[in-house]
Amino acid sequence: MKSFQKIALAMIAAAAATAASNAQNINGRITCDGAGVQGVAVSDGYVVTLTDADGNYSFTSQKKNGYVFYTLPRGYEPTTSYNFIPKFWEQLSSTDVSATETHNFTLHKVDNDDHLMIFSADAHLADRNKDRTMYQKSYVATLKKEKEAAKTAGKRIYSIMLGDLTWDNYWYSKKYNLNNFVADQKTYGYPIILFPVIGNHDNDPAVAYTSSDKGATTDFKSSKPWREIICPNYYSFNLGKVHYVVLDNVFYKNENTGSDYNTGVVGTRNYSARVEQYQLDWLKKDLANVDVNTPIVVCEHIPTFRLNSSNIAYGGTENYAALASVLKNYKDVHFVSGHTHYNYTARPTAYPNMMEHNVASICATWWWTGHVNGDNIKYQVCQDGSPAGYSFWEANGTDLKWEYRSITGSNNTQIRAYDMNKVKQFMTTDPYAVACVKKYGATVVPNFTAYASNAIVTNVFNYDSDWKVEVYEGADTKLMANRIYEFDPYHVLAFDVMRYKAAASINTSFATIKNLHMFRSYAKTANLPITIKVTDNFGRVHYKTFQRPMAFSLDMVDQQVDADLGDVNLDGNVNVTDVTDMINAILGSPSASFCKITADFDGDGVINVTDVTALINKILAQ
Repeated sequence: MKSFQKIALAMIAAAAATAASNAQNINGRITCDGAGVQGVAVSDGYVVTLTDADGNYSFTSQKKNGYVFYTLPRGYEPTTSYNFIPKFWEQLSSTDVSATETHNFTLHKVDNDDHLMIFSADAHLADRNKDRTMYQKSYVATLKKEKEAAKTAGKRIYSIMLGDLTWDNYWYSKKYNLNNFVADQKTYGYPIILFPVIGNHDNDPAVAYTSSDKGATTDFKSSKPWREIICPNYYSFNLGKVHYVVLDNVFYKNENTGSDYNTGVVGTRNYSARVEQYQLDWLKKDLANVDVNTPIVVCEHIPTFRLNSSNIAYGGTENYAALASVLKNYKDVHFVSGHTHYNYTARPTAYPNMMEHNVASICATWWWTGHVNGDNIKYQVCQDGSPAGYSFWEANGTDLKWEYRSITGSNNTQIRAYDMNKVKQFMTTDPYAVACVKKYGATVVPNFTAYASNAIVTNVFNYDSDWKVEVYEGADTKLMANRIYEFDPYHVLAFDVMRYKAAASINTSFATIKNLHMFRSYAKTANLPITIKVTDNFGRVHYKTFQRPMAFSLDMVDQQVDADLGDVNLDGNVNVTDVTDMINAILGSPSASFCKITADFDGDGVINVTDVTALINKILAQ
């Protein structure tokens, strides 16, 4: 009898073991050069497990999201398709939880502790307004240059697109959706590995609102094309010593108000901004494998933190505090977002370890400023006056640096300035400007008449509270530079006025907005040159100079010189001619174009032999 019991118990145990084995319905192996890679996190968006010593993994999944992905470990890159699609995930072959399936992945060993990252946002490709052509000529062309520069520097380079790759309102009427976006990148030769983030306009507008669960089913079903075509809607990866997290903070509702919608669209395409609890639960499991001293870069479409008109940071999503709580123990946390189409940085006082970087858009004002001005990428400008562009990051180990770069012209320009005498003259005499202001009112389309004579306004696109802005008139007369919450004149011209000129109307949703990276100074005269010196939080110095009076026109940027320290004659080059000019200035005979501001290497206000020596050393180091 005892023998029979032992046999029965053994059979039960064997059956239980077999059932447990079958329950682990997803398995696979992660390898590099044929060898298994240990300790790689693998997930379905709910469960997180680690590969064993041979690179094997297995776990039980409810298969809800329909995918499996791994978190790229430090020192590796994923295999790719078409050189830009990272193969860090696969669709599940079945929704049947009783069916076991295998998914293997291959890694490439690289040294990417020092790497470059390009953050861009809001391409809004929809096959309208010549958007695809301008996108290719501006953004993709710029990426190719960045890749060549990275290759020359011996650094790995990657990219993250922060949502709104497409435009849901035109998925059906223009027949341009996520599949078309991917096809275009293949055609254009998108040159860099791309890690995408889902935006509100990347959801399927043909999925109707489900009132029974307050839109939860709608949100899940509307993101299905993204999960099947692009990648998981939330995931993570490591590049060198930095841990990147991608979250889906768009709760897509698409409620129907009984109005007429675009072809194929069944609702208002509305949404809430929040990170659902199941993502927060996954994030806790993901971060359990990450040291608290590791820099965390959280990539979302909608910003977690915003700024009010008084430059005070506040929560920009419904449950920002819950997300911040998950990240509270990490030393250095950066949120990088898009959605707004303008630039700002926010440092919430309640979370001193966190910083928000909101990146202006690739499409600028939904491609309108280029389109109404001859389909010219040169005039692509965002509602805050920032040129269409992206945020360029350098990671050196755990040290992170960033700057905003343009895709419209001078790549590294950080500043645009205005002679407000000429701006006011244009806005009060140009017939289209006058008519536009009259129709929409100065609170929508400003004419800038409130500025006193000889005002100088400077737009510092990616200004942060740690930056320093200095404005000089003539050789070295320093002017006050007061930060203001105001409109950018160039966008008023490039969109408001020029769109009104073309169609006698504007979409006020796209009109110029006030921003917090504007500075006002008052010059003593109407004709002396202006030099602007901006020092960022990494000690990098940028100069802009122009002669007054300076006409207000679409091509006014051509009248402004991006100078450099040591370019004392402002010809765009730092060379021996500058040394001669500096010596002559010290001897008492400066040239007419001599700029004391760019000649003062040590910032002591005096030009002397020390500055000459520094200039010579800079030239020799070039």
